[in-house]
Amino acid sequence: MGVVIISSEIVSIVFLVILLFGSLFGTKTKNKSTLYFRCCLVAAIIGSVGDAISYVTIDPGQSGIGLIAASMVSYIMTPVMFILFALYFFSIIDTKASVPRWASFPVMAITAIDIILTVIGTVNQKMIYMDNGEVMDGEWADYISILMFLGILYLYYVLFSYRKAMSSVQLLAFGGFLFFPIADSWITLFYSKIDFTYPIVTLAFVVIYVIIQEHAIAEENMRRIVFEEDSYTDPTTGFKNRRAYDEAVKNRDRGRATGVIYCNLNHLDEIREKDGPEAVDKYVLEFDGLLKENFPGADICRISEKTFVAFVYKTGEAVLQKKAASFKEIMGQNDDMASFGYVYGEEDLLSDMVRDAELLV
Repeated sequence: MGVVIISSEIVSIVFLVILLFGSLFGTKTKNKSTLYFRCCLVAAIIGSVGDAISYVTIDPGQSGIGLIAASMVSYIMTPVMFILFALYFFSIIDTKASVPRWASFPVMAITAIDIILTVIGTVNQKMIYMDNGEVMDGEWADYISILMFLGILYLYYVLFSYRKAMSSVQLLAFGGFLFFPIADSWITLFYSKIDFTYPIVTLAFVVIYVIIQEHAIAEENMRRIVFEEDSYTDPTTGFKNRRAYDEAVKNRDRGRATGVIYCNLNHLDEIREKDGPEAVDKYVLEFDGLLKENFPGADICRISEKTFVAFVYKTGEAVLQKKAASFKEIMGQNDDMASFGYVYGEEDLLSDMVRDAELLV
């Protein structure tokens, strides 16, 4: 049986390490729930290693202090996982409803009692002891199982109390997660020779990761993508902003034929004084439409309230001149909406071309 349990522990450790790396590299988020989940995985890995070591058999004449220490670490990691999971559980609920501080008191009490019993029971050999070269569970081990059983029942109570603050998927995931250690505690109570605590916990973590954490990682990545897009985009026009413009100028490949149109909007101050900021936005959007219509496919950046820079690629110089003449005529038809200058080049630095186009405004 010991060989079977050690093998299952090794498989569990591999799965837990994979989950931990998936959580670490799947997202850069630092929110509380993800950090608690990672800490749960670390505690489970440490506990699994200790549990696997404790099933090693030695010669009866040896002291077995190392095996006792490994077994004690394994037992201590169980309440540590319990409190970390409870904090993870509460942090998930906190995204939709406020969990009072006293809700964690029973969890802290059960964790403290469990650790104290484990340490004292290891010293007085009522929790763990050596017998014929093997680590054996003492009479106090049943008390630990009962404590964990009560702790999980309490978390079920919290889950039921806050069921309306959670989605059906979250309820299913947490309910399923909590079922596994309950089943294990009852099996251990009635047949102590079978102890698959950490493999069962690993299975439970897989359920949580697949159903909840993977979804949370995907949401976080999506939020980051949206944030990055927003940080490069002018909110009024949807054009690239100054930050995106600076990167475009910095990263442009020399030798690529490029036309640069530098535009300064006119009349903004008068419109703002007369009709207010909403009229300014409307005026900007009108210019936005004319610019896109005359230079389709151009990479357009709004680098200040009044200034727009358009980079035109895959267009010959003669075509650019024709488009610029047409655009000048349209600006004149719209009360000189904007003044602009343009240049065309291949080997020049883009920053120099922008400066030259500005001088022609």
